[in-house]
Amino acid sequence: MRSMRLAGVLFLSLAFTGLAGCGGDDGDDGGGQVDAPETDAPSVDAAIDAAPLMGLGQLCQPSMQGADCPQNAPGCLTFAAGATMGICTNICVQSATFMTNAQSQPGPLTPDPSTQNAVCTGIYTGSVGTTACSVPVNQQPAGALQPNTNYTVAVVCGIQCGAGNACPTGLTCNTQLNTCAP
Repeated sequence: MRSMRLAGVLFLSLAFTGLAGCGGDDGDDGGGQVDAPETDAPSVDAAIDAAPLMGLGQLCQPSMQGADCPQNAPGCLTFAAGATMGICTNICVQSATFMTNAQSQPGPLTPDPSTQNAVCTGIYTGSVGTTACSVPVNQQPAGALQPNTNYTVAVVCGIQCGAGNACPTGLTCNTQLNTCAP
């Protein structure tokens, strides 16, 4: 089973419209959301994908709750509480679980989300970076991770940074997460 680093990513929010059973972002971080680290400046290779993305990675406004995203990527993923821009994505694993150790560090996700990477590849029109079913969202129970506790998350598609931290136009590489973000 592939281990997945979760620290610092569990508090991302995802807003959908028209999908039953999916968590949304009601604008209240309830103390459970943590700002993701700042993104680095885009590399000179970032201009390779000059055309706007359609589907995974397409820019969206969280206030629209995914209504400005296409049908194949109906959720708007934000990387910080109060963010004004996000990227369109889709759920690739509806319900994954993990347990924290005695130091509140997360263990591997079950089922392994990487088995669903093809879902993400099918909704990506870019050529920079690599798609992956790798971004955990909507952690339950919410809040800071506690020792020896079971958690459930949904996992959504993301775009991992390419060579030289390259990302599609309009996105920059968050090197701490190795994920392209607005």
